[in-house]
Amino acid sequence: MRPLITLSVSFVLAAVCAAQDAVPPRYDVLYNPDLYNQVTPQDTVKSVLTAIERDRYDYIVAHLLDPAFADARLATTRTYFERLGADQVAATAAGATLKGADLENRVRDVGARLNFLDLASRVRKKLNDEPDNVKDLRRFARDGQFQSAGDTATATLKDVKDRALYFKLINGRWFIENRKEEAPAAPKE
Repeated sequence: MRPLITLSVSFVLAAVCAAQDAVPPRYDVLYNPDLYNQVTPQDTVKSVLTAIERDRYDYIVAHLLDPAFADARLATTRTYFERLGADQVAATAAGATLKGADLENRVRDVGARLNFLDLASRVRKKLNDEPDNVKDLRRFARDGQFQSAGDTATATLKDVKDRALYFKLINGRWFIENRKEEAPAAPKE
């Protein structure tokens, strides 16, 4: 009996590791589908709330927000944070020994990390400064009416007509979009 249990546990652990390996880390943040499920839009809202409760704003930015939004936002501030990264690298003993491509790569890595941490900090600040947004997320998780249409979804509340949550399906995972209104319809040709 004991070997059968050990074998079963091994298969389960292998499946979990394979699922986590299928989604690489983003911005050095590991994907955790067990704690932050994204199988449905409802799951994604609950995962955002779990991340807020656990103070994991880095996870929200890396794995729960629309990746196109996060990447575009980070692209707009990349140059500034690379300059900060260059200053930080130059101030270290290791920075003084780096040359050429090694120095450029280190500056780029430090800048990217600072940039990402800044965005996660801005998300934290926005949610802390506007606690009604978190209350609304809890209402959407509890009472929201979710409608899916292919690779998009919308969550609404019966008694609220001017707000909705929007979602995007990418590679089998639902992400929350950073927008407050319905996207305009594509022009007909």
